[in-house]
Parts: sequence; structure tokens; C-alpha cells
Amino acid sequence: MKKVAVLLMVAVLSFGMLTGCGSRDNRNSDEVTGDDAMEPSGMVHLDDFDAVSSFMDEVYKGVAEDLLPYQVQTNELDLNDADMLEYHTGLTDLTGIEGVYLSESMMSSTAYSAVYIRTNDEGDAEAIRQQLMDNINPAKWVCVSAEKEVGVLFGKDVFFVMGAADTVDEVYKNAESAAAAHDMSVSDTIEKNNPM
Repeated sequence: MKKVAVLLMVAVLSFGMLTGCGSRDNRNSDEVTGDDAMEPSGMVHLDDFDAVSSFMDEVYKGVAEDLLPYQVQTNELDLNDADMLEYHTGLTDLTGIEGVYLSESMMSSTAYSAVYIRTNDEGDAEAIRQQLMDNINPAKWVCVSAEKEVGVLFGKDVFFVMGAADTVDEVYKNAESAAAAHDMSVSDTIEKNNPM
């Protein structure tokens, strides 16, 4: 009788072990880790003017008051106004561009400009950034010129800033943090220093 009970117990335990070691294809999502886990895709574009304006507010919130130009405002440029776009950005080819936003001081004698460009999914953000870096006029203001320029990609959007070197460095640092907070990838930067 004891032998039968022991054999029955061994059979039950063996069956339980065999069913517990089955296929792992039926795992629920909470069990998936490591290489099996889905990586977050991240944000690649800001949605509209309000999103860009809020982003720029986040950027400026962290800039020291003595570095930030007086009364900076962010505005959307009219994509149908080719002359205005070329004056502020140097852009003549708008292929792949969904929106261009300009952030500048209300004092026209201050050499400071930040440009945010929303691309569409077909846009070549690197080519747009290069066109901007190559063609923007760092001396577009009366009697003043930007000392430094920095261009970077946040996701598939383009961020550019030019002005005094200390201001550009601070604005860029805060923009990079804001992009990371929005889960946007940050590319390498292109920098240009202009002779004063």
C-alpha cells in the first residue's frame, strides 16, 4: 500500500513539473524583460505651435536672467511668406517642413534667435539643419551679429540657436534637457563660431 502511495505521489509531482516547464510563448507582458521587452519608440515630432511654445517656455525657464534677452517671444512663421522665411532662417526649400517657429527678443537690436522646425515623416531633418546652418544670416540685425550658432535634431525636428556664446550654450543645454524630458532623441550638434 505504501509503495502504491509513493508511486502515485511521484507520478503527480512528475506531471506537475512537466506541465510547468512548457512553452514560454504564453507569457504575459509583465514577465517580458531584457531583449524581449519593447523599447519605447520616443517622440519624434512636436505636434503644433502650442507644443513648440510650451517647449520653448521650458527651455527659457532654466536660463539665467542675465543671459536671456529681454522679452523673448515665440511665433509661428507663415510658410507662404518666402521672403520672411528666408530672412529669418535662410531656408528657400521647404520640402519636408510642417512648421517654422521663431523665438526672438522684442528688442530688434539684440543678436539672439532660436528656430524650431517641425518636419513631417518624409522630411530629411539632417538636410534641413544643414541648409539652415549654411544659409542663416548671423548679422541680420542692425549693427549686431551672433557670436555662436548651434544646430541639433530633437527626434526628427530641428532646433537652432544663435547669439552670444554664453547665451547659446545655456539655451542649448536647457533645450537638450527639455527634449530628453519629452522622450526625444538628441543628435550630435553642429556648431559655428562667427568672427566678431
